[in-house]
Amino acid sequence: MVDAITICEAGFKAPSESDLRGPILSQMVDDVKKDLDEQCQIWSTKGCTIMTNGWTDRRNRTLLNFLVSSTGGTVFIKSIDASYLCEQIEEVIEDVGEENVVQVVIDNATNYVAVGRLLMERHPSIVWTPCAAHCIDLMLEDIGKIPWVKRCVERARNVCKFVYNHSWVLALMRQYTEQKELARPGITRFATNFLTLQSMLRSKSALRRMIVGEEWSSSSYATTLAGKDMADCIFDEQGFWVPCDEIVKPLVVLLRVVDGDKPTMGYINEGMDRAKEAIRFIYGGDESKYGPIWEIIDRRWHHQLHRPIHVATYYLNPTFRFIPSFKADVEVLNGLYEIMEKMGPAGTSQIDLFRELQLFSDAQGETFSRLVAKDGRTTMMPDHWWNFFGLETPNI
Repeated sequence: MVDAITICEAGFKAPSESDLRGPILSQMVDDVKKDLDEQCQIWSTKGCTIMTNGWTDRRNRTLLNFLVSSTGGTVFIKSIDASYLCEQIEEVIEDVGEENVVQVVIDNATNYVAVGRLLMERHPSIVWTPCAAHCIDLMLEDIGKIPWVKRCVERARNVCKFVYNHSWVLALMRQYTEQKELARPGITRFATNFLTLQSMLRSKSALRRMIVGEEWSSSSYATTLAGKDMADCIFDEQGFWVPCDEIVKPLVVLLRVVDGDKPTMGYINEGMDRAKEAIRFIYGGDESKYGPIWEIIDRRWHHQLHRPIHVATYYLNPTFRFIPSFKADVEVLNGLYEIMEKMGPAGTSQIDLFRELQLFSDAQGETFSRLVAKDGRTTMMPDHWWNFFGLETPNI
C-alpha cells in the first residue's frame, strides 16, 4: 500500500472512510462473488474436493476452515465451530452441490475418522480421504521416536535454540551462512524437525568456519555450557553429521510424495512405493536400518491413509499406466472398480464404463491411440492430459 501511494502524483487524495465502507467495499464483494461464480462453473463440470483445516482459538474452541479445491484453484468457503462436525460438513456439501463433490479430505484423528465413515454412509457417491500430508507428518513423528533419530533431532534443536535465543550469535551465524536461516523446529509439525536437520547439513561448512573463527573464539558465548555443546555437536562427524545425513535423505524423499503445487492424488500410491525403495537403497539394503522405517510407513499407510481412490487415480494416471513395469494387481483393480461403481455418471451402465476403461488400458479407440495422446503421457499433468482430449477428467 505504501509503495503504491509513493508512486502517485502529488495531490493524490485517499478514499474517504464512507467510500471505503460503501461503494469500494461493495465493488470488492462483487469481484469476489464473480470469482466464486467462475469456480462454481468448474465444480459442476470437473468435480471438486472439499478440504478442512482445523485450529484452536484463544477460547480453546476447535474451529474448522472449509475450502473447495478444483482444477481452477482453491476457494475458502467458511469457518465453523467443530462441535457438530458431520452436520457442518454436510452443510458445505449442500452449498457446493453433492453431485459436484468427488471427495472430502479431513484430518486423521479418531473423531474425524468416524465422521468420514458416516459421511460415506449418508452420501454413497462421495469418498472420504484422510489428509496425506498429515499422515506423512505422523509417520515422521513415529520415525522421530526411534532412539538414534530422537537423539540427533534433540541435538539439532538445542543448537537452533541457542542460536536464536542470542541475537549476537544469530547475527554471527547469518554472516557465515550468507543470511541463510536454520529452519527452526515447530511444536506440532514434526516435519520441521527434519527440515532443521536438512538446513543444518546445507550450512555445515559455514557453521564450522564460524566456530573456529576469531569472533566466536573470543566471545563469552564460547565458554558457556550451551556454547560448548553447540561446538561439540558441529564438530561431531560420526555422532551427529553422519546420522543426520542418514535421516534427512530418506525422509526428504518421503516428504516429496505430497509436497509441491501439482495435484498429488494420482501420485501417492506410486510415490509411497518409490519412497520405500529409495530408503532401502540409501541404507544399502541394510534391513536393520531401513526395516524400522518401512514398518512405520506401512503401518500408517495400510491402516490410516490408503484408500481405493489412491489406486484408482494411480491406474488412470497415464504417467504410470503405460510404463512397462506397471502392474495392476488385485488391490489396484478392486480399488478401481469400487470407485467406478461409486462415481459412475448417472444413467451410464457399468458395462459401458468398463468398455471405455478397456480402450484406455489398451491405448485404442479414436482418442487414446493418437500419437499426441501417447506423447503427452509423460509430458502433461494427468488432468491436463484428460482435458486436452475433451474427456471427462477422473479428478486426479
